[in-house]
Amino acid sequence: MGAHCHPKRSKRPVLLSPWRKYFFPRVPRLSASSLVIPASFFVLLFVFAPPAHATVRYFISLASRSSNHFQVHLEIPDVDGALELDMPTWNALYQIRDFASRIEELHASTPAGDAVTLTRLTPRSWRAGPVSGTLVLDYSILWDEPSPFSSDVNDQHAFINPATVLLYPAARRAEDVSLEFTAIPTEWHIATALDPGPAPTTFIAANYDALAQGPIEIGTFDEFTIRVADRPIRVVTHLGSIQGELPSAWSREHLEDVARRIVQTETALMGDAPFPRYVFLLHLGVGGGGGMEHPNSTAISVSRGEDPASIMAHELFHAWNVLRIRPQSLEPVDYTREQITDALWFAEGVTSTIGAYTMLRSGLWTRDRFYADLAAQVEELESRPARRFQSVEDASISAWLEKYPYYRGADSSISYYNKGQLLGVCLDILLRDATDNRQSLDTLLRAMNERYAHQRKPYADTAAIQSLASELAGRDLSDFFRRYVAGTDEVPFQEIFARGGLTLELADRVVPDAGFQATRSSTSVVITDVVPGGPADRAGLLPGDTVLDINGQQVRSVPGRWLSSLSPGQQLRVRVRRAGETREFSFPLASRSIRANHIYESSVSGLPRAIREGLLTGTNPAP
Repeated sequence: MGAHCHPKRSKRPVLLSPWRKYFFPRVPRLSASSLVIPASFFVLLFVFAPPAHATVRYFISLASRSSNHFQVHLEIPDVDGALELDMPTWNALYQIRDFASRIEELHASTPAGDAVTLTRLTPRSWRAGPVSGTLVLDYSILWDEPSPFSSDVNDQHAFINPATVLLYPAARRAEDVSLEFTAIPTEWHIATALDPGPAPTTFIAANYDALAQGPIEIGTFDEFTIRVADRPIRVVTHLGSIQGELPSAWSREHLEDVARRIVQTETALMGDAPFPRYVFLLHLGVGGGGGMEHPNSTAISVSRGEDPASIMAHELFHAWNVLRIRPQSLEPVDYTREQITDALWFAEGVTSTIGAYTMLRSGLWTRDRFYADLAAQVEELESRPARRFQSVEDASISAWLEKYPYYRGADSSISYYNKGQLLGVCLDILLRDATDNRQSLDTLLRAMNERYAHQRKPYADTAAIQSLASELAGRDLSDFFRRYVAGTDEVPFQEIFARGGLTLELADRVVPDAGFQATRSSTSVVITDVVPGGPADRAGLLPGDTVLDINGQQVRSVPGRWLSSLSPGQQLRVRVRRAGETREFSFPLASRSIRANHIYESSVSGLPRAIREGLLTGTNPAP
């Protein structure tokens, strides 16, 4: 989740997981040019129960879009007695967000309009009935958060993450569903990876969970479709209120090139294309940066001028890692409580490893750019004192605390994205080193794809990764996992990188210092710490201030990265929201000395050189 970006119930039947719906029959490996798919591939989806005959029908009206409300109408057939209705407490982000707090004017009735008793059971659940026949529910829900992790509706467009908008019948979550949109302006169109229904504004899914995995964009967006790996790849772009000429990174030519290269590179790496089609929903200049993965699509948001390519590479690879190669602790999805796994370092962090590899191997990054990014990842980990007491497994388990700004501070936590990405590179080098470059992170992921995704079963979290990695290496790798995954030993990056023909050099450099730290949630950037006596403190900034913009520009996806383009002594203008009021502060940047890393290619031959070329090209050259 991506980014990343990722789920209450009384006694209920075993339910289908949303991701299991997307496991496909075993398919042939990709050839160099395309993938030959049996005709049954497009119609036969593996499920764990026979399809239900009843169809739960959802209708979403955009009639109240000017007030940022969706109007929802729900029809549940064949009800006999009372029925519990739930609203997910979480979706997309590993955060309890209580979407039920947004519901207004919830009513239950029969199709004839007779009122049905509706009793609230918990803050997110109700009991309707008793009723015999079809149960009808109507409600309004407010959404005005432009983010790939939320929903948003206004006079310009609508973006829907269905689980943030739609109630579900708890005992009948596995039944077929349909979704129809009404009151859509005539010039607006709909983009989604959901299966189309009988009309242009209708869509169908095998169950509620499959519906929840189909984000929807509605508006006057631009789009194009290319064909890669014998699949239609649709790219949809919604622009914010952008004045002047569009950045070149948002041009159709660039985005088409990016999408083609990324899909080609990652399907070649994994040897299959598990999606029947794929949709990139890009929100350009709308909200903060980030992306959210789904089995057949992703929703991505970037600030003005940012190139979405690296986020696209990360989110697409989730079509394999986490959505189909899936930890068992995330199965089945439970929308009613925190769902804990120790493997987010692999699900998210190693996905970032492959994202960086994809950018390099596709030619979107140069080798120097890849080395610079890798060095920056090491710097990021070393800048967080919490690395000395929090393991990356602990960070994975504690992901649900990330909604609290204090927890996200450098003294409190590390990022399983950051350390996981670094461990992915280290594991790649160690696998290659142990096997004369025959095995690698690539072959580990392909083996997991074969053993788990293709066999339609989840893996046993970090323990299964360790077991399979040791199997491929032909030696016990438990020490690596004990010290650096489950433990907090300092990772010997210089030593491990040297095995891969790379030199990690440490030096000090002077950088600008704003005197405060900020972290990003799904919708805002909040100041978490102000250095006493520093420039921000002297200017009057306080922890808890919500940053609106800096020097007139929206803050980029990773707070703090905007400082890299500034210099000590340069004036900084920060506009914040505090206690409902907008305030502006201006002050000159100070300076501080940091440890800066530099990675370059060592003058080596034999196995280290072969390992390096394998990392960079995705091949297995002999030493």
